[in-house]
Amino acid sequence: MHWRDLTKRGLLTIVVLVVATPHVAGQQSTSADKLAALAEEWVESRTSRRVADVSLEFAESEAAYALSIVDRLDAIERSALTHQEDLTWAVLRWQAAALADELELYWYLSPLMPASSPVRGVMSALPLMSVGDEEQTDAYLQYLDELATAFGEVLVKTRGRAARGIVLPDEQIDRVLPFWRLFASSEPDNPAYLGAARYASLDGGDRESFEGQMIDAIERKVAPAARRIVSYMETTLVERAPHVVGMGQYPGGKRAYRIATRLMTTLEITPEEVHQAGREGVADINRQMAEIRAQLGFTGSKAEFHEQLRNDPRFYVDAPEDFGAALMAYDAKIRPHVFDYFLREPEAPYGVRRVNPAMEATLTYGFYNGPSDSDPSGYYNYNGSKLSERSLLSGAGLAYHELVPGHHFQINLARENDELPEFRKSAYFSGYGEGWGEYSSSVVAREMGMYDDPYDLYGRLVFDMFFAVRLVVDTGMNYYGWSRPKAMLYMREHTMESVTQIDSETIRYSVRSPAQALAYRMGRQTWLQLRQRAENEMGEAFDVRRFHDAVLTTGSLPLVVLQDHVGWWIAQERSAAMSQ
Repeated sequence: MHWRDLTKRGLLTIVVLVVATPHVAGQQSTSADKLAALAEEWVESRTSRRVADVSLEFAESEAAYALSIVDRLDAIERSALTHQEDLTWAVLRWQAAALADELELYWYLSPLMPASSPVRGVMSALPLMSVGDEEQTDAYLQYLDELATAFGEVLVKTRGRAARGIVLPDEQIDRVLPFWRLFASSEPDNPAYLGAARYASLDGGDRESFEGQMIDAIERKVAPAARRIVSYMETTLVERAPHVVGMGQYPGGKRAYRIATRLMTTLEITPEEVHQAGREGVADINRQMAEIRAQLGFTGSKAEFHEQLRNDPRFYVDAPEDFGAALMAYDAKIRPHVFDYFLREPEAPYGVRRVNPAMEATLTYGFYNGPSDSDPSGYYNYNGSKLSERSLLSGAGLAYHELVPGHHFQINLARENDELPEFRKSAYFSGYGEGWGEYSSSVVAREMGMYDDPYDLYGRLVFDMFFAVRLVVDTGMNYYGWSRPKAMLYMREHTMESVTQIDSETIRYSVRSPAQALAYRMGRQTWLQLRQRAENEMGEAFDVRRFHDAVLTTGSLPLVVLQDHVGWWIAQERSAAMSQ
């Protein structure tokens, strides 16, 4: 699981500039320079407003611009590019084409959901903002104007969705109403208010003037705009809200879900294929789990074994620091074997640390943060709360997914590769990133002997099952018409997740972000298939260390681009072997 999934703007945020590299004269220079200029233009265009625009006009203008980028990229002579430049071309074209395709999903993405609303960053950004001079006061007041305007756009889009027969399910309306009621309040608990400490450095008269203008803007603009949203939700939407979930219930919804499946996985794949892959994965993992239970001499049912695991004290710790220490113990186990499977490792140091306890209630697990200007280390930030409910059964799988050879390896090998343009160093595609995390933790770490303890292996399979089940229930609810109770029953049957977690997860798949959860398991499968392809085509010439080096030093890629890159790499390796 990775924090970038929560912070990206739509599917495609990139917030750094491209560094063009020198080229030789002639057609190659012309093509490469055109590509570098287009990439820089694209990155600059992705810098979003402080408050997101959810209007149809903005979405249409974004799609039109994206198509213009596609046309200009198609005019570039690709044969004149180096392979790394060609990868940049392919990444940029995929991003632009995906942004254009997002227009077809416009009406299916609800702006009422906090994760996709214009205020998704307000809850965290506003408390950190300070006002200390006239420029900052003007900027903050303008921000409030933009917020009120955005709320108006939310209502317009919500009404447009309703006119097209697209209304949030009734239980989801109940869940998001409290969020919008916060902004509808004229009291200081409205998130739009800036705490007095944030503008305390203003002179007395300026402070009083700013406070009056802020209160006026919230009471006359922001709160009334939010109240109109709340009123519409409590009346029209509640009356028309369906009792079922899933994108497929809406007019054109199944077609939209097919598009979402392709965009979220970055694969040319259909919901039918994903659902089948999930079914096959669940069956295979159940078989492996049964073998381990037999090995351990357990003769009861799977449900009875899982209940025993939930209550086994060996998988629990008493103090938060002990949880972190357990994760680092797994890391210490894998360290001596790294260079058996990799040619290099990142220079950046790493470790674990507890999430700020004030944030833990909003997180299910934790997240990885890469090195920053203030701290050269990468960290897995673990949730240290409710330790009596936080089993370490899957601790090995978690450690190898987040640190080595998972996210820490994948993210920092790209960041430290000076051959990559800056935007590819920091680009992130879930299919690639989460797919690598799962492939490296489940396949590579297992080959490295990290699951010699049958309980560690069972815990890793618990992880595997969770991601395979996601494929089934996400497509089930959004494409095959499953009810949420049916999806919850399927998850209870096959996973060890709690009832509370299953409730939250099924809402996520069917309402908040349909198809997003597909990236993990489909990414893992793609990584595994590409490695198997290389092994089959190269035979004894295959070196897993060189394979991992070739696929990790490119930076994050759409999986369709990664597939082409691996084909190119295989051809290069075979050619080099024949010339020796």
